[in-house]
Amino acid sequence: MYKVFSGERSIIISEKALETEKQGTKVIAFSSAEELHKEYKQFSRSSDLKHLLITGNEERAWKVFRSLFVYIKAAGGLVQNDKGDLLMIYRNKHWDLPKGKMESGETPDQTAVREVEEECGVTKLKITNELMLTHHIFFQDKYECIKRTYWYEMKCSDLAKPKPQAKEGILKAEWLRRDDVKKVWNKIYPSLREVITAASF
Repeated sequence: MYKVFSGERSIIISEKALETEKQGTKVIAFSSAEELHKEYKQFSRSSDLKHLLITGNEERAWKVFRSLFVYIKAAGGLVQNDKGDLLMIYRNKHWDLPKGKMESGETPDQTAVREVEEECGVTKLKITNELMLTHHIFFQDKYECIKRTYWYEMKCSDLAKPKPQAKEGILKAEWLRRDDVKKVWNKIYPSLREVITAASF
C-alpha cells in the first residue's frame, strides 16, 4: 500500500479495497494513466473530498501516479533527548520534524543526521532505529512534487539549547514534552502525526 499526503488530505493506492470513511472518500479502480491523471486532477480541485482510494495493480498504479510529479528524496529524524522530550521545529504556522533533501552521494541516514544538525543546531546524534517512509505532495517553483522521506529515530545527548535555522524559515527549534506535543497536535501535519505515532511517542 502507498499513502500520499496532500495537506490534510490523502491519496491511497492499494491492491485491495480498504475500510475507509465513506463520506469524503472517492474509490476508483486503476485502469489507465490517462484516467488516473484525470481522477487525481478532479480530486485536487475538489473541496468536498478528503481521500482518494485507488485500487488495482498497486505497483503499476504507483508508478503511473508518481510520474505525474517531480520526485524528491529526503530524510529526517524523530529525535529525543535523555529526558524523552521530542525535538521539533516551527515554521509555516506548523510544528514540524527536522528533515531535508538528500544531497548527491548521501545515504538517507547521513541526510537525516545532517538535516537535524543544520535545522536545529544540535550535535551528538545517534540513530537508534529506521522508522518508516512517508510521501507528501507540495509545490515548488510552480511544479507539483512528491517528497519521499526516510525517517529515523535518534537520541541526542547535546545539552545546548537548539538553534533554529533562520534561513530555512524556521522560527523555533525546541524540545517538547509529551504533554506539549499533545497540545499542538492539530498544528502538526498528518504525515508527521503518523511518524510520531509509529515511534510510540
